[in-house]
Amino acid sequence: MWNKPFRGRPGRAALALAAALALAGAAAPLSAALSTSAADAAEAQGGGRDRLLPTPGVPRISDGPYAGFQLCGSAAGKPVVTSGSPTLAATLESVAPPGTVETPNADGNRHKVVFEVDAADGKQIVRKQLTSDTSHDAAYQLPEGKLTNGEYRWRARVTDADAVSEWTAWCDFTVKRS
Repeated sequence: MWNKPFRGRPGRAALALAAALALAGAAAPLSAALSTSAADAAEAQGGGRDRLLPTPGVPRISDGPYAGFQLCGSAAGKPVVTSGSPTLAATLESVAPPGTVETPNADGNRHKVVFEVDAADGKQIVRKQLTSDTSHDAAYQLPEGKLTNGEYRWRARVTDADAVSEWTAWCDFTVKRS
């Protein structure tokens, strides 16, 4: 049977077996890599944190709550804002696919988000924890008077009782006020 040339379409059992083998081969290295990085990150965080939350993504900055956003780390270069109170934002989780139910965390679907803003020399300007009213995005508008013309950077992470995410990469930006 095995040495006969194949004619016709493969049976469902053969397709199912091929799909299972392909998934197992792809999933094993991925799950090993994810569990290793999660364990490394959790160990690095210390403090009794048991779970690792997803790192916020798509860090962006704007001149204010109604201005367009500039993406951090884009090919367009370092964002430049002309306001002394720019809005910082990050995506906390990807949107759940249609027809699925989002799993609430301890505060319903709300997350505690920590924003840090430093001067280019590393001196901390602002550290603010807030609670996001959505589970998908968090935004923080810096208070007026905290920033003058110059170079700054910001980052964010999510915390929730016994869980924490890794920090986003630093988002370097320039303030050029008139």
